[in-house]
Amino acid sequence: MKQTPEQFRDAMLDMIQEVRWSPPTLHDEYVAKHLTREGARIYALEHCVFAANFPRWLANITGNTPELEVRQYLIENQFVEEVRDPTVTTGHHESLVDFAVALGLERSFVYAYQGATITKMRIVYCEWVSRTRPWLEAFAAIAGNEVARGTVMIERVGEMAQTSRRQWAALKLNDKALAHWDSAEAADSEAGGHGDAPLELLMKYADTEEKQEACLQAMKDRQMVNRLWYDQIGQWEFEASALKVPSLDGRFKWPAPVLA
Repeated sequence: MKQTPEQFRDAMLDMIQEVRWSPPTLHDEYVAKHLTREGARIYALEHCVFAANFPRWLANITGNTPELEVRQYLIENQFVEEVRDPTVTTGHHESLVDFAVALGLERSFVYAYQGATITKMRIVYCEWVSRTRPWLEAFAAIAGNEVARGTVMIERVGEMAQTSRRQWAALKLNDKALAHWDSAEAADSEAGGHGDAPLELLMKYADTEEKQEACLQAMKDRQMVNRLWYDQIGQWEFEASALKVPSLDGRFKWPAPVLA
């Protein structure tokens, strides 16, 4: 049965909350309770590879959607990512590399690094969904992912969903090193930002039962991919900090993945 826009909105939020945040991933648990520079380097390095590819998927969807206001959202998002981020002077990706360098990584190594297999798998999934699926499903998977960091999700699950320099406070980094997280917070976790806008667009354009179900499945698939990535990164972070890795047994309503 077709849901009202409000029911569909709640269904999207419920799904993201359950799959992405409940319970927290190993990475989120590590950052909240055990953060060290050794572990943070692993996340920073892998996230730099992923973030360098993200704008391409927005561009793939932009070329396929017939809806002007969706293209406007996607182009504005790309502009912040690759042309001019209004909150930093170095560029959105460059500021993320600054974060990795402040943790002790060589800048040239960060730029040349191609990612662990789990990161390549995450990238390949996003490339596939943005190029091959109907534009609305692709939009739900790629842009809808930012709903996990939007104001509505923050209201539901608390600060762990908020992109913020506060997550990294224990590392005692300087302002330049943390500038990326200020810009990410402004883009995704403030009212009316990239974390909120996809909800309104999906409520408008997923106007049949079939479209709603397809969008929910695409979003769920993306969140499951994210969950696997964040749990694997978290395992490596715990190990880099010489800490026992928490068990995944009993955490989920679905079979737990076996991590390498």
